[in-house]
Amino acid sequence: MRISIAISILILLVAALFGIPAHQRLNTIRTNHAKLVAEAAELGISIDPKHPAAAVRSTKRPREDKLAVAKKFAAELISFAKEMESRESQSTPPDEAQQKRGTLIMEQIMALDAAQLKLLVAEFRAAKDLKEETRQELISFALMTLANDHPQAALQLFVETPELTGDRSMSNHLVPSTLAKLAREDPLAAVDWLKKNANKVPDSDSDGIKNGLIAGVAASDTKLAFKLIGELGLKETWQAVNSIIRAAKTPADQTATLIALREHLAGIPDEKARKEFAERAINRFADTIAEAGFEAGTKWIAESKLTPTELGIIARGLQGSVKSAESGRWIEWIGEKLPANEAGGAINRLVRDWTRNDYQAAGKWLNDATPGPAKNAAVSSYAETLAEYEPASAAQWALTLPPGTDRDKTLKRIYQNWPESDSAAKEAFKHQHGIK
Repeated sequence: MRISIAISILILLVAALFGIPAHQRLNTIRTNHAKLVAEAAELGISIDPKHPAAAVRSTKRPREDKLAVAKKFAAELISFAKEMESRESQSTPPDEAQQKRGTLIMEQIMALDAAQLKLLVAEFRAAKDLKEETRQELISFALMTLANDHPQAALQLFVETPELTGDRSMSNHLVPSTLAKLAREDPLAAVDWLKKNANKVPDSDSDGIKNGLIAGVAASDTKLAFKLIGELGLKETWQAVNSIIRAAKTPADQTATLIALREHLAGIPDEKARKEFAERAINRFADTIAEAGFEAGTKWIAESKLTPTELGIIARGLQGSVKSAESGRWIEWIGEKLPANEAGGAINRLVRDWTRNDYQAAGKWLNDATPGPAKNAAVSSYAETLAEYEPASAAQWALTLPPGTDRDKTLKRIYQNWPESDSAAKEAFKHQHGIK
């Protein structure tokens, strides 16, 4: 069992050095390492083969020699990386000794403090005898560990050593994600850092860094997050708004976010800008509502006392998010809650998606649906969408609508959507129904 755990941890380390995209490495390694160590501890197994009696090996060192420890560890890791380079070039799998070394290296990395990790970065940067790709991978790995455990120290290092984030792929991800991590822990410190250092990091004026900050702040201070959208001068607010809404994970959080949004909207003086912001922000609630499911979603809506305008925006935003099996229930709900002139558009969007994803289920629901305006709107959308694939069946559905404007419009749309490959039938349909 000890060998199995060691192999698993080594695989994670090797993957971090050779192949996993940078933004996935640290979280993957940490998650799996924690699981493996917990598994070993439960079984009374040590991940340190030199001390089998210990469940988890301690790597704490006296404070006065911590940098010396880190320097020695960096040399060991560089040596290990060279061996891995050699084995990779020879397509030779790691032997048992390397497996054990990989186990110890992983635990040591997790135990380093901010100063040690910064020294690790410096040592890797100086290791010119490594392949450039390997060297950059080691630097990236150390930076990501530092950013995850000590975001403020990482941000300071980025300012002191701008060449670390000179690569666009690094600056586009690492600086925003580090700032977001700090913002989750200390929102005001993150805001203060960006204000003081905006001109010291690459692309500091880009929306990416600002969105990272707002996403982190949203996890603990929604009001401040909305306020920052205006203060930071974002070129495009869509991603920031989405981050704030998505940060609300529970119904209580969603209600608090809605209240904060309403307060923010009240402070936007321009009516057009206020309406555009409201449409965009409230629309995002539809995704979380649909994901929660019909029962939980409609319960939250009822408790939130949405205004008619808010309710209409959410109904229109359900398109693309509703679970297929719940589409019929949402259509009926929209028909009950919205005026007919507003319900039609929202129902049209839902039925169009449902028909394209599962036209048989949509058709079965229509067969059993209660007659009324909601069903008529659904039939129109179903027939228009079905015409792209089965125009004859679509025409039969259209003719179940009451005679009048809606039926005429639906027949015309069926004609417009009729496949060109069946031009003869299309023309016959046109003449049959007097379509101009």
